[in-house]
Amino acid sequence: MVAIIKTGTSIRSTFYYNENKMKEGIAECIMAGNYPDDVANLTEQERLNMLLKLAALNTNVVRNSVHISLNFDLSKQHSKALLAEISKAYMEKIGFGNQPYLVYQHYDSDHPISTLSP
Repeated sequence: MVAIIKTGTSIRSTFYYNENKMKEGIAECIMAGNYPDDVANLTEQERLNMLLKLAALNTNVVRNSVHISLNFDLSKQHSKALLAEISKAYMEKIGFGNQPYLVYQHYDSDHPISTLSP
């Protein structure tokens, strides 16, 4: 597994990058970590608002978003449950385990997991 970590100044741009892929049918939001409800019960706006709300709590932060892609060997075909488990463990190991974050599975690239957190 190879992780690519990018920080940014716009939660919205990273969020809509993933959401637009969902609308195109080439990605799926498979997990909402530390959200008040399961991802299946959250609207697009509710998913975004949680990230924006948290980012607004600290106005001193310049780079307010983290976008991580986890890349696996192409021969690995992990289930959604395993990808969610890997994402949760990864976020905990990097110290973001208590932050709200979204996990998207991508079907159009070599990196099947994309995680967004403020």
